[in-house]
Amino acid sequence: MKKKRLPEADLDTLMPLLIGAWRRFHKEAGPADVLQTREFRSVVAAVKALQQGSLDGKSLIGQDYFANPQLLGAYLLYHWVIHYQQGLSLINELPVTPRRVLDVCSGPSPLAFAALRHGAQEVFSIDRNMPALMLGAEICGRYGMPLTLRQWNCPKENIPIEGQFDLILLGHCLEELFPDSTPGWPEKQQDFIEMLLHRLSPEGFLLIVESSYPAANRRVLQLRDQMVKKGVPIQAPCVWKGECPALQIKNSPCYAQREFEKPYLVREIQRAAEINLSSLKMTYLIFKNPQSNWPNLAEEKLYRVISPPVESFHGSRYYLCGTDGKKNLGSHLKEHPNESRAFEHLRRGELIAIENALEKHNALDIVSGTKVRIKAACGKPVEEQE
Repeated sequence: MKKKRLPEADLDTLMPLLIGAWRRFHKEAGPADVLQTREFRSVVAAVKALQQGSLDGKSLIGQDYFANPQLLGAYLLYHWVIHYQQGLSLINELPVTPRRVLDVCSGPSPLAFAALRHGAQEVFSIDRNMPALMLGAEICGRYGMPLTLRQWNCPKENIPIEGQFDLILLGHCLEELFPDSTPGWPEKQQDFIEMLLHRLSPEGFLLIVESSYPAANRRVLQLRDQMVKKGVPIQAPCVWKGECPALQIKNSPCYAQREFEKPYLVREIQRAAEINLSSLKMTYLIFKNPQSNWPNLAEEKLYRVISPPVESFHGSRYYLCGTDGKKNLGSHLKEHPNESRAFEHLRRGELIAIENALEKHNALDIVSGTKVRIKAACGKPVEEQE
């Protein structure tokens, strides 16, 4: 299906739907577009508990924390908004709009909803927690979009839906499914991912998204290397086909960063819970069907910008990961002509092409005659050759 432009988040419409669903779930009467003081305080307390569980990486592992109505409700009003916006941005990196989509361990289905907003025609959500699934279906239904639900005890049972999928979504659940305290977890995780890959249509994709926290980031990067060694191609974000350079250096994470649209309630929850999050930060991979190939890119040096600008004595530098490995980019110029002016506005996550740079070891510097071009903006698919 032809690719559509990135839809707006439409949070002005969604927030009253989320608050209404929260009220019906908790059987609370009140205004449709705002929480009362007592309600707000209870949501903030539950958001803090979820945040603490994410930070320590242990307290919620192995628990069906969506079975706790307070935690499920807090997720709906805060984390759902974050994960939905992550899904909107990342699904937009696919070269085509997926028709048939499966959201695995979906909870209240923020990623499934993002796929529907992108134009997917048939979307399934599967999770062990039926109340969470029902909340996701309610939000989709009240927005006017159909979502099919199946209860599923992952990974103990077979997927309860037949057929192949153009897109499989796996969001924020690897640490819960495969705790690192469990013997043999890397092999079990790999087997699970391979099972999902074999449920893809010939042109299908598997999108994995986790947090940017160090343990989750490293887990995804290690999984990336395991799959690449088995010949599984990557659509995004990687253009480097070797072992992940970020794993070769201690405390060297590699994650994405996107703009974060904050409705009033989310801003107030962050203020009360003392959460400092100004952008969407996530670790992600988009695998292609194992029988497919890496994207057919132009024969030029391409690099993904993997850092914000880092200030040095010689000006700003950016870390890059590209077709010839990890580099860093700076400039010898005080003013940039048109062919290199893109350097002044680089953003983490963009894919760029660089020509005629001064190269020394792993450093690239812009000099007279250097060309810097944006090949794919943040949240856009890479341009492939015909």
